Amino acid sequence: MKRLLHCLGPWMAMTAVAYGQARTADVLYTYFDDAPVHGFRVGDECFVPIEDVAHWGWQVEVRANNAEIKAEGSEFSLGVRTVSGHTSLPLRAAITKLGGSSEWIVNTDTLQVVSELTSVKFEAGRIKVVSPMLMKPKTFVLTDPNRIVIDYMGVKLSSKTVQTIEGGVRLSQYKPNVVRLVIQTPDVPDVSQVPSAPIKISELELAEADTETPQSKADQSVDQTKPTPLGAVVAQQAPAYLPLTVDREDDHGAVLSMRLPGLKGQAQIQKPDPATLQVLLPGLFLDLAPDFKLATDSVTLTRTEKTGAGTLVTLNLVRPLGAEVYTDGGKVSIQLIKPNVGDGKLVGKIIVVDPGHGGYDSGAHDAGFAEKDFTLNIGKLVGAGLAEEGATVIMTRKTDVFIPLTTRADIANKCHADLFISCHINDSGGSRNMAGSITFHHKGNAISRVLAECIQHEIAKVSGIPNTGVWSDAKIYPQGGFSVLRNTKMPGVLVEFAFIDNSQDRKRLVTNQFQEAVSKAVVQGIKVYLGDAKAN
Repeated sequence: MKRLLHCLGPWMAMTAVAYGQARTADVLYTYFDDAPVHGFRVGDECFVPIEDVAHWGWQVEVRANNAEIKAEGSEFSLGVRTVSGHTSLPLRAAITKLGGSSEWIVNTDTLQVVSELTSVKFEAGRIKVVSPMLMKPKTFVLTDPNRIVIDYMGVKLSSKTVQTIEGGVRLSQYKPNVVRLVIQTPDVPDVSQVPSAPIKISELELAEADTETPQSKADQSVDQTKPTPLGAVVAQQAPAYLPLTVDREDDHGAVLSMRLPGLKGQAQIQKPDPATLQVLLPGLFLDLAPDFKLATDSVTLTRTEKTGAGTLVTLNLVRPLGAEVYTDGGKVSIQLIKPNVGDGKLVGKIIVVDPGHGGYDSGAHDAGFAEKDFTLNIGKLVGAGLAEEGATVIMTRKTDVFIPLTTRADIANKCHADLFISCHINDSGGSRNMAGSITFHHKGNAISRVLAECIQHEIAKVSGIPNTGVWSDAKIYPQGGFSVLRNTKMPGVLVEFAFIDNSQDRKRLVTNQFQEAVSKAVVQGIKVYLGDAKAN
């Protein structure tokens, strides 16, 4: 019956939807897979609300029961259907029209959408990759030995992909939606001008960079077909030693900078723990001067490490600090932001603990368990732990009652709280393929982010489930983020302690041991943030 349905006309396929049962689904769409779009699974089809496909650049105009669609450079019509109250498109049918491929990940309700490459050709130093849908090239360099690596994101190889590859080149399916091309080269090339805009035909040529004029951004369009030089050997323009200096320091933090004329691309930042900042300088290989000393009280130790991609600069911070790194041409600036923690002691601080959901709002639920019960249990344990340390704790709820989101924020604002901690349990929306704890901060708030880092770092030590990390709430709600974080005026976080619909997470979640351990971790994380304790 499934095979027959694929052969029916669109109107008949739409009619069949009415008799299926819809359940929530996630869509991993080509190179947009870091932000899944939610839809509904009905049989083998996936219906996506028309307002959500704009995330991929689609344009849809609905007329009666049909939609005129502009997507991936193509135009076509499809029937629409109301599913769970949303006017929705049959995504798998649409992807077929675009020449792409879609399949459900085994034992999940997650649909993986990719473009099957038409051809891959590498001859005489010229690379040409053709895809029916947009792909996003990402080019970088590895050393020892020297290699150019191009990741074509959003695509896959198939039995129909025509491959014409010379020796010394490797082509592989690196990830389900990433094809990797690796080319050995005697020199370290400059790849900083290689376009990374989404494209259907990618043509690159190994040529001398100084004989070509880099293309402007306006030329990096979907229809771009002109070859772009990968470049010649990188000239060492940067100084021999790391030119890290202090531009400014005051009670609010410090600004450090490096002038690096040989920098290849944007400096990249990561924080392995709340009091350690690492900055990767791509394409540069620098050491610290023998007499190097950084004139700031914010950093206790600086060291460098040469990697295949460039120099990794590690800054050990005097305490957890907010950090922002930005690149402007050949200058990298590092802003370190000190949280306003008063005397740095937990004693006397006012902290609002917000157990999510409650009353008729059960929150996420699975296997007979409800989120609201776990958040109340853990929230009360967090509150008790903070009170034992001398903090003044205000609970938004202590019983099974419903509290509106705006009221929760008002409680914190009216009592002039120092911190806001919202407790939640996660749900993967039916896919059941996500696990672990996540701590959210509001958008680009650097201080709330450092609070989230401190708490998440401590939870990861004791939870016994995956550490899914620290996320901005803009990743879930790009426009406004979470209401309780958006509307509170003090540093705040929202902690998702586990996924209730993941069997391994749930096995830990239901135990007293887990609930007590993560609640103590939240208290410890707050103390680390304040400077009242050090991370173990």
